[in-house]
Amino acid sequence: MKSLSIIEIEKLLRKFPNWEYQNEFIQRNLKFSSFKKTIDFLNEVADIAELKNHHPKLINNYNSLIIQLSTHDVNGISEKDFDLAEAIDKLSL
Repeated sequence: MKSLSIIEIEKLLRKFPNWEYQNEFIQRNLKFSSFKKTIDFLNEVADIAELKNHHPKLINNYNSLIIQLSTHDVNGISEKDFDLAEAIDKLSL
């Protein structure tokens, strides 16, 4: 596994319109109608992360959730991050 170049990251992000590149990670910001719905979604993300053994940074504040992905093993962004982003995008909001 290798760290992706900024050109590779930007190319892959075209397939992920809900994600953006920020300070060495890819990030998605979500808003929900309630705290409970936010936590339910966060728990779904946690379940997927456990299955894939790739754990995002999750930042929750009432009805908002920020998901940040990077790969510590390569000290950057890898295909593993985009694989997890794709799985997260498939969850129903």
